[in-house]
Amino acid sequence: MSEETSAHAFEALAQNPGTDTHGHLRFTGTDGEEWLEPFDLPELAANVLRELGHATLMHEDGWLELTESGLHLLPQFIEFQVRDDERIGTATTMQCNHPQLLPQGLFEYQYAIEETFDDAVTSGFRKWARTDLPVLLDAASAEPRSCMTMSMELPAEDGRPARKRRLLFGPVEHFGQPQRDADADADASADEDTDTDEEDFCPCCLFTKSIDAFEPLLRSDQFYGLRLFASHDNAGGECQADCRVNGEEWPQGLDALRAYAARWPAATGLEYRKQYVIVQNAPQ
Repeated sequence: MSEETSAHAFEALAQNPGTDTHGHLRFTGTDGEEWLEPFDLPELAANVLRELGHATLMHEDGWLELTESGLHLLPQFIEFQVRDDERIGTATTMQCNHPQLLPQGLFEYQYAIEETFDDAVTSGFRKWARTDLPVLLDAASAEPRSCMTMSMELPAEDGRPARKRRLLFGPVEHFGQPQRDADADADASADEDTDTDEEDFCPCCLFTKSIDAFEPLLRSDQFYGLRLFASHDNAGGECQADCRVNGEEWPQGLDALRAYAARWPAATGLEYRKQYVIVQNAPQ
């Protein structure tokens, strides 16, 4: 990892709520005494990227460059909170730009709780690097390495030529398990070849079961990063959803995701599924 002067024309997005990359945090002790502690988000993010084997340049203005893919990353601070249990909760964003693929940029949020500020920020960045970054890296490659893909052929229309769109599906974060009766568990254990996953759950289902809500994005020529989240609280029957496109709320997807969650098999307690999906023009 090395440091260089800025060699890009990217700027922080106005809609990105992140602010500083470096600065000081103000803490107040139980006795009322206050003190400041420095933070350096690019350094923390670069450490995570290096741990995962990504060659990284650090620019003086806080941007990080992944040299193999050409992705440029900007980690930014939103807020932190000292909880009642004295653990630290942090909120950050990670912006991503690419000179050809994504000059306009997009961003995503990271939230984490750990014993220290640095540990919490590092945890948030590490989770982002394991779930979102592989999708962005595959988007910058003609041949995806990590993600399930899907193609969509679009005919010529409205003066635009025929084209192909590519979808990249990141790993699904899945919490909670559907209920199973004793007979079903016994039958499954008796047959090692039995597929014990619940029906209607694969790496593309969060998107494909809500696809009508994303039709305008599919038919566009633009690059989109989609954050999809759906949950089902079996105790109260309540379904929740979160849907963002390029970091900003996409309310058109909320009803579709909630409707999909309502169809999940009954779970023990809360179940949720979360995923990052990219929609882009297929490489020529």
